Amino acid sequence: MNIAELFKGIAVIIDDEIKDETSKIYHIKQMIEKRNIPVLEFDDIPSVDLIPSLEHSSFIVLDWEYSDNTEKDMQKSVDERISIPATLQGEKTKILLEFIRKILKHFIPVFIFTSHNPATIRDELLEKNLPISDKNNRIFIKSKNELSSDDILFKSIEDWLKQVPPVYVLKSWERVIINAKNQLFIEMNNYSPSWTKIIWDCLKNDSIEAKNEFGKFITRNLVNRISTYEFDETILDSGEYASKEELAAVIEGERYISYDTQPDQAYTGDLFKENSKYFLNIRAQCDLSRMEPNGTYNPDLYFIEGRRLDSKDILTKEIYFTTEKELVFDSKKRFSLDEIKDMCEEDQIDNLNKNFRRSRNALFFKNGEILEKKPEVVIACIAGETAIKFNLRIKVEKFEKFKDKRIGKLLPPYITRIQQKCSQYIVREGVMPVPIELFADFE
Repeated sequence: MNIAELFKGIAVIIDDEIKDETSKIYHIKQMIEKRNIPVLEFDDIPSVDLIPSLEHSSFIVLDWEYSDNTEKDMQKSVDERISIPATLQGEKTKILLEFIRKILKHFIPVFIFTSHNPATIRDELLEKNLPISDKNNRIFIKSKNELSSDDILFKSIEDWLKQVPPVYVLKSWERVIINAKNQLFIEMNNYSPSWTKIIWDCLKNDSIEAKNEFGKFITRNLVNRISTYEFDETILDSGEYASKEELAAVIEGERYISYDTQPDQAYTGDLFKENSKYFLNIRAQCDLSRMEPNGTYNPDLYFIEGRRLDSKDILTKEIYFTTEKELVFDSKKRFSLDEIKDMCEEDQIDNLNKNFRRSRNALFFKNGEILEKKPEVVIACIAGETAIKFNLRIKVEKFEKFKDKRIGKLLPPYITRIQQKCSQYIVREGVMPVPIELFADFE
């Protein structure tokens, strides 16, 4: 892994000794620049208002302790420097912690290179509820004394990246995206410097949210120009195994988004909730984007209705016998042969048959997919639910009637799959049933 290539871009160093050519941080800056990474320097903690301007930096290096520039003489050696009162140091620490808290709202690699004990800093960050735990460590802390060469510096960063795969993925992904972005804008500009107006004119007459559609156009064409991704499998495979709650949250984040603010128009995949019922809009986007002839916006929504499912509604194993001579329906329903015999003799066969009927009517999970029946579709991990089962009977409702009940949006390709299944269900051809006598034994 070429760490210097991965972190191409502008680095930011915030350290009160950065201008002192005899300081350790100055030599660390030279190590970074040696790898063709330019450095933006600050000798004091910047205002948090500057953070949005720093969010595109490659990484940010912080010191842990800062002096007040008004009270130090840069011409003096470290030993001769005026001591800083404890109250002033405490205030600087508060400012630093607030800066770290705000910068971590952006996904930027943050390094703390310090002359202090890294363990002490780690404990203080933990105490302030900053992400420095073993499972979620977005801050790399290292002693300046250990960074004696650029090889050691970048090897230390590489070792940290292996413990924090999301940061590695971000930097690897950014490299590909930047190349695709440059290719897109250079190509389109070569076609015509007026390409933005050409596309805008096409979109503004076709959607009430033309700005959103224009952004989608850019994103779609960006994706179409991405070449190949390169990721180190050993790093991607190095994370800890997730809890069930984390698994559900990640899967939901991949297929569903909640609306923090409501868009003006309706979208394919919009999910609405009324009491305990869910309604999923499957109508094509082109029919949802346009104004009515009278200048109003209130399109028809094509709903399919759904209800939540629990884990118990989805079976991961079929009915089976064990070597211990037990008939197993699920983890809670298992009967020995003796119990089955007693149930048959005591006229409790109906209780036994109920378990067979439940298994016959249940949904089965197999090879990463919930096996659905023809007139229904099931989507797992959306809207905070384990799963939602929708029937495919379409109900037409006006957007204004349900607008305030919209909670989120099911994303492609999941909404596309549901649309496809609905169309197959709607256009199915009725055929004559096959007589049961053909297969049943009536001896």
